[in-house]
Amino acid sequence: MMRWVLMILGCMASDAWSANQVVWYPKARTFDLRVKDVPLEVFLGMVKAETGWEVKVEPGLQQIVSGKFRNKPAADAIRLMLGRVRFAFLPRLEGGTRLLVYAGNTRSATQSVAAVEQAAADNENPDEALIHLPVKIHYLKSRYVSINADTKLTNLRPLFAGANEIWGQGKVRFVPGRPEQLLSADTVAEKEFADLFKPSVPSAYVRLHQSRILHRMIPDFPDRGKVFRIIVLYTMPDAFGAVYMPKKGVVLMPQVKFAGLIDKGGVWKDGSPVFFAQSNILAHELGHALGLPHVATQGNLMIDGRLREGSGVGPGTKLSEKQIETARAQGKTGGPRVPGINPKTGD
Repeated sequence: MMRWVLMILGCMASDAWSANQVVWYPKARTFDLRVKDVPLEVFLGMVKAETGWEVKVEPGLQQIVSGKFRNKPAADAIRLMLGRVRFAFLPRLEGGTRLLVYAGNTRSATQSVAAVEQAAADNENPDEALIHLPVKIHYLKSRYVSINADTKLTNLRPLFAGANEIWGQGKVRFVPGRPEQLLSADTVAEKEFADLFKPSVPSAYVRLHQSRILHRMIPDFPDRGKVFRIIVLYTMPDAFGAVYMPKKGVVLMPQVKFAGLIDKGGVWKDGSPVFFAQSNILAHELGHALGLPHVATQGNLMIDGRLREGSGVGPGTKLSEKQIETARAQGKTGGPRVPGINPKTGD
């Protein structure tokens, strides 16, 4: 067994740290990091939870890691934290990144690392302008497979990492909470929604009635307008990467963007294996929750999808000064924009 104590001295504060934090920016592929006296496997678990990477370590490796820095490229950040312990980044056949940590060779990294959730709030906030917005996560449960969300199918944290990277320009950070199960508010509406997948149902009927049925299924939360919420369901017959429901004050996100029917018996396969496309879509819908409407500007986060040019998936990433001002004003209320509730006037 090996045990080394590693310290990144140049950037560390002398006072006690309030919480260990690993913040990943997937578009820039950089880390902000602040950990103190954390066992290796716990640190790697925090990295896994934040990035969504597959992480494997050589059994028996032990060390305590500490470090504090901002905006370090991924390889530099891991190298600083691991010191003499070796590591490798490898692509996965199914997509994404595999991080292997080992002393001998890559074949020694056989032990899968479990994700370790970290503290939600950054109490040592050097930037008082940064607005932290807690987000409640709900998985919609149902006896209908088209609705029933699979908690093992999704990894929300990397999507939030990407969304927060975009919203960093507005100094707004969304902090996801621990997911909870949610039952439909209307069992009759559940059946109506499941029936939309039948081959005999015209697509025009789906487009006309899907929204109405979903509004009946989603409950009216007593604290709507005071709490940001994301509700995850399995799929929708009329494809959306996600949608903000202003009257409910929730972002509704399908795990599979579209389910295409393949036979008359209603057996269907996934039309897209990508979980609601990418983090830009999450950032876009959170923009609606912050009171931002669609715009026609190419490259803007809030561009209407029907106007978007180019072959890239999802909206752009830019925000205007006016958009940032509007979003921050809504964020300071602590909740999403719900007409008639938050704000109560000026809707």
